[in-house]
Amino acid sequence: MLRKLLKYDLRANLKIYLLVWPCIIAFALLGRLALAADWHGRAATILTVSTITLFILAVIAACAFALIISIIRFYSGLLRDEGYLMFTLPVRPWQLLLSKFITAILTIAVTAVICFFSVILVFDGVDGLLNLLKDLLTRMDFPSGLTLTLILLLLFFSMCAGILQIYLSCSIGHLFRSKRILWSVLVYYGISMALEVIVMIVGIGLLGSQQMMDLLFAESPNAFLGIVAGFEVLLCALYFFLSERILRKHLNLE
Repeated sequence: MLRKLLKYDLRANLKIYLLVWPCIIAFALLGRLALAADWHGRAATILTVSTITLFILAVIAACAFALIISIIRFYSGLLRDEGYLMFTLPVRPWQLLLSKFITAILTIAVTAVICFFSVILVFDGVDGLLNLLKDLLTRMDFPSGLTLTLILLLLFFSMCAGILQIYLSCSIGHLFRSKRILWSVLVYYGISMALEVIVMIVGIGLLGSQQMMDLLFAESPNAFLGIVAGFEVLLCALYFFLSERILRKHLNLE
C-alpha cells in the first residue's frame, strides 16, 4: 500500500514539477547563450548580466518552491479536508507520513540535480565544473574520501531533519482550534531555539575539555562529523515518531 501512496504523491507532484524543471533548463540555455555570444558594448553587457541574474534567481526560486510544495502537500493532504479521505484508507498513519516524506526528499533531490546540471550548462560545460571542484577539494585538503562522504551524509540528514521538523511543527500547530498556521510557525521557531540552546550547552561543555576538543577537531575530524550526522539521524527519528503519534492519536481535522 505504501507503494500506491508513493505513486499517488509522486504523480501529483510531477504535474507541478513538469512545469518547473523545464523552466530551469530554459533559463540555463538562455544564460549559456548569453555567455557564449561574442557581444560588445554596454547594452550587451547589461543583457548578459540580466540573463545570468535571472538564471540565478530561477535556481533559488526552484529550490524554495520545492520546499514550499512539500510543506503544502503535507499540510493539505493530511491536515486539511483531504485528510478526511486519506485517513479512511486502509493504511497506517506512519505510511501516510512516510509517503509524503519520501516524495518530498525525491522531488527536492531531483530539483537540486537539475539545478546542478543547469549550472554546468551555463558555466562552461562539464569539464570546467569538474576542474573547479577538483581545485576546491585540493585546497580544502581532505584527508580521505571518508570525510567527503560524511559531509554529504550530514547535509542529507540535515535536510531530512529540517523537513521532518516542519512536519512536526505543522502537526503540533494543528492541535489548536484557531490560528493553526501561526502556531505552527511559533512551534517551529520554538524547536529551533531549543536545539540552539542544546548545541550551545554541549559546545560549552566541549570547550571546557581540551582533551575532547583535540580528539574531535584535531585528531579525528571524521569522528566529529559522524557524531553530528548521528545526532541528525536521531532528530529525524524523534520528529517522525512524534508526528506519527500526533496523527494517530490526536488528529484534529475540524
